[in-house]
Amino acid sequence: MPLRSFALAAALLSTLLLALAGPSAAKSKDKPEAPEPPQWEEFHFSERGFVVSFPGITTKPRAASTPVSGQNPLLQHDYQVSLGDDTVFSVVVLEYPEGRAPNPARPSYYTKVIKAYAKGSKTRVRKKAPRIIDRRPGYEAMAETGRGKLDHLIDIVANGDRIYMLVSAGPRGHAKSKDAKRFRDSFRLLGGSAPPQSTASAD
Repeated sequence: MPLRSFALAAALLSTLLLALAGPSAAKSKDKPEAPEPPQWEEFHFSERGFVVSFPGITTKPRAASTPVSGQNPLLQHDYQVSLGDDTVFSVVVLEYPEGRAPNPARPSYYTKVIKAYAKGSKTRVRKKAPRIIDRRPGYEAMAETGRGKLDHLIDIVANGDRIYMLVSAGPRGHAKSKDAKRFRDSFRLLGGSAPPQSTASAD
């Protein structure tokens, strides 16, 4: 399985997180005013087959699209939005040539993806389990960076020739936060019917 692509996605995300966690993110000595709750906006990415909501922006984010090294013609599309100094939301879409994606994507595949993500982003997985994502069988994991300074919520699901990975990361406790869950639950797939056995919800 082309797991290096997920390590690449993790590396892209971790690079941004390291920048956010640097000196520029240091707290001011002055007591900051309570920030206004971020406004959420739903965006349709029909060209990639999904819908998702991002906080704090009103303009549809553009993808950073790159071929995956050594996996041509596999393409990686990364939609990423930062919120404040220490939180990031990302949807990574891996687009395979027709008929080349893992089908069906089994739990064992997802666990390998999570392992590759943890290695690429230098995180420690705290929890992982199968999860229904938009009526399809997927997988969810929680991970942390360093000594719990940053929390990651990772969800993965397949649809046709695409694999989708949703990642949000932020300060301690983020993986269980309302914003992380709102981002995850806003994700919907366009096209393709859900397998009959996957219509039940799972938490």
